[in-house]
Amino acid sequence: ALAVDALDGAGLALPAVPASATGDDPWHDSSYTPHHGDWRPYVLAPAGHTVRPVSVLKAVARQGRVEGDPRNALQADNRSVRLVGAADRAGSPLLILDFGKEVAGRVTVRGTGTGRLHACFSESRRYLAEAPDDNEGEGRIAPGCDTANIWNGFPGVAYTEDTDSHELTLNTPDRQIRGGFRYLTLFLDGPGQVDIDAVSAEFTAAPLQPRPDAYQGHFLSSDDLLNKIWYAGAYTVQINTAMADTAKSWPYASGEQDHSDTAVPYADPDKEVIYDGGKRDRIVWQGDLAVQAPVTYLTTHDVDAVDNSLSSLAAQQLPDGFMPAESQAGQHNKDELRTYGEYVTWFVDNMYEHWLYTGDRAYLDKWWPALTRAMSWLESVRAQDPQGLIAFGAVGSCGHYGYSDCGHETYVNALYARNLTQMAGLATARGESGTAYADRAAAVKKAVNDQLWDESAGAYRMSREIPDAYPQDANAAAVLTGVADATRAGRSLAYLRAHNWSGLGSLTVGTANASLSPFYAPLPSGFEADARLGTGDTSGLDLIKKFWGWQLAQDPGSTFWEHVQPDGTPNLKQFSSLAHGWASAPTTILTTRVLGVRPTAAGFASYAVVPHTGGLRWAEGTVPTPRGDITASWRNDGHGLRLEVTAHATGRLGIPAAGRVTLDGHVVWSGGRATAKGVTGEGGYVYVDGVAPGHHTMESR
Repeated sequence: ALAVDALDGAGLALPAVPASATGDDPWHDSSYTPHHGDWRPYVLAPAGHTVRPVSVLKAVARQGRVEGDPRNALQADNRSVRLVGAADRAGSPLLILDFGKEVAGRVTVRGTGTGRLHACFSESRRYLAEAPDDNEGEGRIAPGCDTANIWNGFPGVAYTEDTDSHELTLNTPDRQIRGGFRYLTLFLDGPGQVDIDAVSAEFTAAPLQPRPDAYQGHFLSSDDLLNKIWYAGAYTVQINTAMADTAKSWPYASGEQDHSDTAVPYADPDKEVIYDGGKRDRIVWQGDLAVQAPVTYLTTHDVDAVDNSLSSLAAQQLPDGFMPAESQAGQHNKDELRTYGEYVTWFVDNMYEHWLYTGDRAYLDKWWPALTRAMSWLESVRAQDPQGLIAFGAVGSCGHYGYSDCGHETYVNALYARNLTQMAGLATARGESGTAYADRAAAVKKAVNDQLWDESAGAYRMSREIPDAYPQDANAAAVLTGVADATRAGRSLAYLRAHNWSGLGSLTVGTANASLSPFYAPLPSGFEADARLGTGDTSGLDLIKKFWGWQLAQDPGSTFWEHVQPDGTPNLKQFSSLAHGWASAPTTILTTRVLGVRPTAAGFASYAVVPHTGGLRWAEGTVPTPRGDITASWRNDGHGLRLEVTAHATGRLGIPAAGRVTLDGHVVWSGGRATAKGVTGEGGYVYVDGVAPGHHTMESR
C-alpha cells in the first residue's frame, strides 16, 4: 500500500492517459493515421450508460490522510483507498479522478465508512479550485469545483457558500445530475473516514440512445485533426442532450444549490431535449439549437429530441408574436422575456431547417401560425425605421450572443433577410404564395447593401450607429444569407482574414468599440468557416483546424467551448461552459461542405453532393435521411477526383472540372463543354443534375 500522506502533502500525480491506450486510438496516439472505413475509433460517446474514471489525477493529504493506493478507486476489486478527514473540509484530503473526457451523470462511490463524503466537479484543471483562493475563494469552501451558480462565485464575485458540491451516500447514485464534467474531486466534510473501492457514473447524456456510440451518420477523411473535430462536435451535442425534466433553474436564485431537476416548460417530459450546455445554462436556447439541430440530424439522427426542444420554445410565444430566446425554466426573470430579439430570427431558421432535413409536413403545419406571427413581429420592428432596417433597441429587445448593440445592424438584418427567403419557400411548400416574403427579402438585402456596405473598407459595417467597425458576424452572415453578391462576399471575407484573424482563430471584431470587444466566438466563427467553404475558399478548413483544433488541445479535450478570450482563457472563467452546443458547427460544415452532402428539397427529396476537397486526399461518410442513408466518398489521387454516391432520391453531383469528366463511365464533359443533357460548368466545377436514385461514380481526369 502507498501512504500518500507521507509525500510532504504534495500529493500523487498519475498519468491522465489510461494504460490501455494503444496505437488504435487516435485520441491518444499522435501518430495515428486514418484508414478508409475505420471511423469508430474517433467516437467519443460510450457504448453504454455507465462510465468510469480512467486515472487518478492527484491525491493530496492536506491536513488529513490518504491511505492505500489511490488507483484502487478506479475499479471494483475489493481493494480500496482510505480518506481520513480533518477538522473541517478546508483541510480534507482530496482524491481527484479523471474520466479522460467530458462526461455527464450521477456519480456512485462504492465503499464503506462514516465520514460525510462530498463530490465536486470541474470541466477543466484550470478551474478545479485546489488552492483556497481559486475561483473567487471557492477552493476553501468547495475544493475541486468549478461554478454553476451565476450569483455565487461568478468572476469577480466572492464565493461565500457551497452551492456546487454534492453530498453523496455510499453505494447509492447521487441524487442530482452533474451535466458536464471531466474531473471528480472527493473530499470529506469534517472528521471521519471512507474506504473507496470503486467510482462510476451513470451516463445521463443522450439517455434514450441505447448505444450512444452507435451513430447513424459518420464522417472520415485523410486529416486526423478534422476527424477529431467532427466527432468532438457530435459528442458536444450528445453531452447536451438529456431528458426534459433535467434542466436547471435559470437564473439561479441567490443561495440555490446546484441541481438539474427542473422541467422544461411545454416539453414532453418522457423525451429528450437539447440544452445549450451540459453544465450550464442547461436550458434550451433558440440560437444554440440552430447549430445543434443540424449536427443531430447528421450524427445520431435523434429527431425526437430536436422536435421536443423546438416545440417547447414555440409554445412560449407571446401574443404579439415575440419568441423568447430560451426555455423559461424555474426561477427565471420575467423581465428577460423580451430580450434578445436576434433569437426570434433563429426560431424561424430552426423551423426551416427542421423542414429541410425532415420533410415533416405535419410538424410544419402545426407551427405555421407561430412562424407567421414571429415574422409579423419582426416586420413590425422593421416598419418603425423609415430606411427599412430592424433595430431591436426600439422595442427593448437588443442584445446578442456576446454583445449589446441595439442599432440597425448588418448581422440581424441579414438574418431577417434569410428568414424572409425561408418563409417564401415554406409558404410555397404549403401551397401558398411566397411572393410577398420574397419581395420583402429583396428589399431588406438592398437596404443592407445600400446603408451598411463600406466600399472603401470592402466590408460590412456593424451598424448605422457604429459605422467604423466591421465585425465577423456581420460579414460572415452577409455572405451566408445571400445579402452579399460574389464580389462583396470575396472582399468581406478577405477583410476578415486581414483584420480579424489572430493567434487562435478569427476575432469577433478587429478593434473594440462601445458594444463589442475582440474575443473568439464559436458561433460566428462557424458562420465564417461555412461562408468561406461555401464560396470555394478553402481557408475555411484552416480556420476550423486552427480554432477548434486549439480547443481540443485544452481541457476537457473532447467538447467545445462557449467563448474564448484573446489570451486563450474561457470567457467567464470558472463559470464558463466547456461543452457548449453552438460551438459544434464544424461537424455540420465538414459533412455539408467537405464531404459535400446537402439536402436541396424537404426531407432530402432531392440532394446535392458537391465536395470542397481543400487539399485533402480523401473523405467519406454517411448521411441519414428520411428516405434512407446517403453514402458518399471521394478520392483525389493528384491526377483527378473520383466521387462515388449511393442515394434513394434524385440528386445533383458536382466535382472540380478537368479535361474530361465521366458519370458511370460515360463522358459528360470534355474540352471545356458539356457532352450530355443536364450537365453544366460553373466556378471551376462540373455539375450533373437529375442523377437518378442508385449508385453512381463521377470522375474527372
